[in-house]
Amino acid sequence: MKHVICILILCLVSVLGRVADIGQKDEISNVITDVKPLTQQSIINNTTVVKNDSDNTVHENLIHENNNNITKKTCGAHKDISDNLLDANHTETSSNEACEPEARVDNGTALILTPYLKEGRIREAKKAARVDAKPFLGFKSYSGFFTVNETYNSNIFFWYFPVLNKPVNSTPWIIWLQGGPGASSMTGLFDEIGPFTIVNETLKRNPYTWLHNHSLLFIDNPVGTGYSFTEHTEGYTTNMATYASHLYMTLYQFLQMFPELRTAPLYLAGESYAGKYVPAMAMEIHKRKDKLDVNLEGLIIGNAYVDPEMISHIAWPFYYFGLLEKEQIETVKPLIDSFQAEIKANRSIEAKNKWNSLITVLLFITHQKHAYNFLKDELPVGTYVKFLKTSEVKRAIHVGDINFGWVNMTVNVQLAPDFLSSTKPMFERLLEHYKVLAYCGQLDQMLPCVSTSENYRTWKWNASQEFLAATRFPYIFNNRLAGYHKTGGRLTEVVIRGAGHMVPLDQPASTQNLVARWTHDQPLSRRFGLLEGSFIQDYIRNNSIIYL
Repeated sequence: MKHVICILILCLVSVLGRVADIGQKDEISNVITDVKPLTQQSIINNTTVVKNDSDNTVHENLIHENNNNITKKTCGAHKDISDNLLDANHTETSSNEACEPEARVDNGTALILTPYLKEGRIREAKKAARVDAKPFLGFKSYSGFFTVNETYNSNIFFWYFPVLNKPVNSTPWIIWLQGGPGASSMTGLFDEIGPFTIVNETLKRNPYTWLHNHSLLFIDNPVGTGYSFTEHTEGYTTNMATYASHLYMTLYQFLQMFPELRTAPLYLAGESYAGKYVPAMAMEIHKRKDKLDVNLEGLIIGNAYVDPEMISHIAWPFYYFGLLEKEQIETVKPLIDSFQAEIKANRSIEAKNKWNSLITVLLFITHQKHAYNFLKDELPVGTYVKFLKTSEVKRAIHVGDINFGWVNMTVNVQLAPDFLSSTKPMFERLLEHYKVLAYCGQLDQMLPCVSTSENYRTWKWNASQEFLAATRFPYIFNNRLAGYHKTGGRLTEVVIRGAGHMVPLDQPASTQNLVARWTHDQPLSRRFGLLEGSFIQDYIRNNSIIYL
């Protein structure tokens, strides 16, 4: 159990995760088994309207009709893990005693919006999805579920925040997708870019929220992640084509409820493993642009896992940062060689297992708890989970008794066949039509800036030479050096000083400013004439010795 918990933490936002055989049963999942699929008519019949002080909320009794089938919690060593289970057939093999029967808590019911949309009840759907703003510092928002697979009753959770004090129909909006795979986008909401965060177990405003300049839509992707759930194990996602399709279906239904966003510039954003989600979703939108009326303008990726080449030399950042010595590199070389051999053979599951083992050994040797920012001993994320488990919050965001996990290991395991997939060809095609912002925290060991930057330079599109020839400038924020940026051929690459894997967490102010400037077509920082054009090249060419 300690091993599972350790790997769960390591898996937060990177592609790191404990990989086992696909058929292995995992202890944390968002699958509800042995529940007969409901017909559309039965869904409609289970709709009830509950009035409160703010607005009418429509709930649908879908998930827990068969509450008697759910195994009671047990007390003892497994209690904390069991609280996150949704498997009706799960039984404990230990000798834990049964807990005393607990009083039934009213968490409301999960709000499935798809039936409303099918019947054209758009206003009812939007009214039902309105979130009670009182528990959330007064911020206006909407949340609920969209069905993306009726056969397995697979449903995707979303939480949407309209931009503050700006017109929604013309202000850029951002869809945020967390990495993992299996990490909830609630981490992006509470710990990175959302309007509020948890400080000392209290909800506080986030002064650096991206909501000041963008509407924000957070999606728990793939199915099973965060609040998203399925009734069958077959409902989990195992490949890129499936999660791309699910994301498209989610957006299609979302825009039916919020058509005012169709004209606003749309940016798809995410970090880490979302280097696959973001371009995959963008390609689905691009391929179906005649059917989906939406103004896609660009993509934003942070410390993104795009191509296996980016992680093939994972040990070298540890060495270059001074965390490993040369002799230690030689010690782990057999693991490195074995991992690289699996990449070359395109064996995804085996490669992920060996990559995971390699990361674990590297962290052990360097006495680190994580590899997301080598200057930080602790990773301050996930403190919001306790807040989400309160009944007031569950009722407000319409999740009912759906279990929540900030990282879902079952999702992570099921997507192992996708581990070595590459979205490099997608970016090469998308750059012909849309702009891309690729930012990177310089202190990240998982997907270091050197590795990602070298990969970008192998991309081939109609303006790739323009990007290679472009000048790199300092990124100045609040009169100090905050990083470096380079733009050419629709691609903007930025390195952020003092940040690790989760850039908005480590450097929230400079990142907020960067993204807002980029989405609003503003210069990222003041220009430096001496660095422009061929001045430096000419100076070096004409002077054999440079005195600084």
